[in-house]
Amino acid sequence: MSLPHSRLTAVHEDGLAPLGLAIGDMRGHARISADAALVSLALDRTVGSLYPSRPGHPLLSLQTDDEVHWLSAYVPGTNVLETVGRAADAELRVVDFLAVAEGRPGQTEAVPAGRFIRIVTCTEGEGSFQLVCAARLAMAANTEAEAADGWYLACSRPLAWGADQATVDVHLAAGESVAFMIGDAPITGGPALAAGALHALGDTIHYWTWWSDRCRYKGDDFDTRLREALALKLSCSEAGFHADAPGVTGFARAPLGEVARAAAAFLALGYRGECAALLAQVYDEGREGASHGRWSFDEAFLRTLDAYVVRYGTLGLSDDLRRAAEAQDPVLQCTKCMA
Repeated sequence: MSLPHSRLTAVHEDGLAPLGLAIGDMRGHARISADAALVSLALDRTVGSLYPSRPGHPLLSLQTDDEVHWLSAYVPGTNVLETVGRAADAELRVVDFLAVAEGRPGQTEAVPAGRFIRIVTCTEGEGSFQLVCAARLAMAANTEAEAADGWYLACSRPLAWGADQATVDVHLAAGESVAFMIGDAPITGGPALAAGALHALGDTIHYWTWWSDRCRYKGDDFDTRLREALALKLSCSEAGFHADAPGVTGFARAPLGEVARAAAAFLALGYRGECAALLAQVYDEGREGASHGRWSFDEAFLRTLDAYVVRYGTLGLSDDLRRAAEAQDPVLQCTKCMA
């Protein structure tokens, strides 16, 4: 299995988040640290993050005896992350992503939701390393295993396992690759997994580039604004807008003010559907609080709703929000008068 090169948008070291760079699929969410370690993974944010078998250790790491210089980058216009590692005798290219769980219009979903995928390719020279997954295993076979707490992992090459981890010893020559998956349903390992990983990568890149091409912003800081929008999109799902939060699951529905600001950001870039969905979330959750004096619709929400109506009319708004925009909602109308 070989992975074609693509142009990268570099992520400079001062732009790295303390907990790593985010990837996701509008259902799950993960972070990759600067040394290509998977430091957190939620296959479904409403369920919560997976826990490594050893506290303080990454869920998945790439370990080598050589000193490696790492550089992280997103494939342009996507939430697919590439981390290139250069050592004395080899260059390794690590591609991490969550397979898309939202199909494009007219396209059936080809990749199951709830899959984290890593593809490691040797692009120069040859190198040896270990993939180490910190999982307490309930069952293991040649190329696949089940964790004791109900998630699954598989590799295109044979696994070795112990009480609290699974490892893959890998030697790659230039052009060779290995694929590794973590999912919330059983995964078939072996050589066919590599082809499936490449197929998922193609579908995922196609989805994100299609989504990015819908951006209507024309400013000089286009790349920065689009990257912000891509990060916001990871927090959007049918379950609402979720943000990182301490606690048992690691995620929580974002404060309504934060959701309103995200809606404004989407509107500024021309993402009508995302803006309307977030405005509806703020309205549905906020009107009950407003009616009991616990929360009032803030200026960001009111300004964004008005700007939406000026640009698109009430097209795409939920019925309740459309009536609110037409000033038929007494709670919202009262808040407007006080603003």
